[in-house]
Amino acid sequence: MNFSYKTNQLIALLAALAAAFGWALIGEISAGLYIGIGVFLTWALSRELDSKHQYSAFIAAAFSLLNLLHYENVQLIIIFWILLLMRMVNGITGKELTVFDIYSVLGFTVYLSFNDENSVYLLIFLLAMTFITKTREKAKVVLIASGIGLAFFIVESFFMNYLSFNNIDYLDPITLFVIATLCLSFMLFWFLSKVETTDDRGKRVNRSRLLASQMLYSATVLLLFFFGDMSLNNLIIYISAILGVAIYFIGFTLSSRVSSD
Repeated sequence: MNFSYKTNQLIALLAALAAAFGWALIGEISAGLYIGIGVFLTWALSRELDSKHQYSAFIAAAFSLLNLLHYENVQLIIIFWILLLMRMVNGITGKELTVFDIYSVLGFTVYLSFNDENSVYLLIFLLAMTFITKTREKAKVVLIASGIGLAFFIVESFFMNYLSFNNIDYLDPITLFVIATLCLSFMLFWFLSKVETTDDRGKRVNRSRLLASQMLYSATVLLLFFFGDMSLNNLIIYISAILGVAIYFIGFTLSSRVSSD
């Protein structure tokens, strides 16, 4: 992270303030730190979803401050894992995907699946590999990694019972809002992917890869919601990232049309 950019300095300041407020409200240093890091990671997720418009990430970070009102647990490692998957798919770094990238994320995924006793992580990894195969980048390596991931998924799901559907109250307002937001996000990202953007090296990002990464994000959150052990704080972070992008995109589109008239 380059702190010479004002936006990076600003999000670091906001995260520090959120951590301080969290410590003051909850009375625990660790809770404050987790909330502060959660604000930063919400910003990071939003930047992956909408790298063109940097200020949409600050709207997302603001929404994530809802975690100050109710804190239980922020699963930081899972958010970091999602960021790695998205960066592999969208190619936003501008660097060629390496064998180490693929197998390190595979190892990370296997660790999460055994640690949480849940094979949904492997299912999401396989989905990411499917998107990557369409770019024909490191095709053989991706195919082998997919085969290994599939083998672990079959063993964990059918022999170790590591995959089970969560009991969800579909009449609960929060549940309805989450599902509606995630479903509508697919449409949002389809429009957003049409906006030209550049990678970390200033080159144009492949729109299909960007869209695949955005779709992967929504699908990941949906799968974790239905099959994973997701904390409410993580759910707030995931939805905040989408809401920040959506609100900025709608506002930016409307203001552009008004100014053109």
